[in-house]
Amino acid sequence: MEVFLRPASLRGVIRVCHVLASVGEKGGLEKNVIELANRQAALGHAVSAVADETMRQHFDPAVNFLAHPMGGWRLSPFNLLALRGKILAAGPQVVHAHANKAGGMVRSLRGFLPGIKRVGTVQNIKRSARPFRDYDAVITASAQVRDSLGGIPATVIWNSIAPPPPGTREAALATNPPFLGEGEPVFSTVGRLVPAKGMDLLLEAMAEVPGFKLWLVGEGLQRPLLEEMLGRLNLRERVWMAGHRDDAVGLMGCSDLFVVASRNEGGPYTLAEALHMKVPSISTRVGFAPEFLPAEALMETHSVPELVRGLRDALGDLAGLRERLEPSFELVANEVTLDAMTAKVIGVYERVLGK
Repeated sequence: MEVFLRPASLRGVIRVCHVLASVGEKGGLEKNVIELANRQAALGHAVSAVADETMRQHFDPAVNFLAHPMGGWRLSPFNLLALRGKILAAGPQVVHAHANKAGGMVRSLRGFLPGIKRVGTVQNIKRSARPFRDYDAVITASAQVRDSLGGIPATVIWNSIAPPPPGTREAALATNPPFLGEGEPVFSTVGRLVPAKGMDLLLEAMAEVPGFKLWLVGEGLQRPLLEEMLGRLNLRERVWMAGHRDDAVGLMGCSDLFVVASRNEGGPYTLAEALHMKVPSISTRVGFAPEFLPAEALMETHSVPELVRGLRDALGDLAGLRERLEPSFELVANEVTLDAMTAKVIGVYERVLGK
């Protein structure tokens, strides 16, 4: 099933203002907001974005970018007054706040944005859903996040990715990554080297499961710890610390299995990318993984024994796992696309506007 969006001229132009509170980083959350806003503008909607100046470079010129400092105390009266001015200057029908910080700021202005509908997107499980109470509509990136909101009604809309272009795998293969053709399967994992991604847990589990090699792709603050673990666990001959790679998706496509070991996660984008590449995958129960993978491919979080089980099961029947994941490949190909996500978000706007 393919999703084709009609131009805004045929559906009716919607004036929307996105609010993003991130400063200087472009992770999964920021990528999602930027791609959504740019795509909405390309379809002919009147799109504005209120965000920190450090984010301007990522938005298309068709998006009306309104710089607002997002450092410091975001809930100060002076900051909120200035934010209100930026939103009103955009003249939106809908203000769309992304994640807790922006959600809390826009909620604080709920009595001061007359006639403007408020939509919020929640990416990760929250201890408190307070920033998104009283919104006209709430969107979550997964059913797991929706269920964490304490009964607040929400629409699940999966984050999108651009399908990898033809030749992605072949380009990565041409760089001659290690271990290929040595007789053992090659597994891959991709992510920032931070505690949330669980790379340390994965290495501990790997030490208990012989018979495969690992490409660990990414950079971050945990690199010294992970390097120390390679020596302590005698894994230096089995693990390639690849660092940041622009061809990470292509490397996934060259591997025999993709592994997500995260302790917590909003997406993860990398799982969707691996499934787009039709790579058998296993994951901890984070983000939308339980919606994309069968139970046999899921592992509990924060657990080395669970990762050991998942690795052993996959290693024992890689061909069978690939066959059983065919429905997952099809689901992601059809539903985890920019057009599919944009159509569903616009549908939420139309619902709150009574269109």
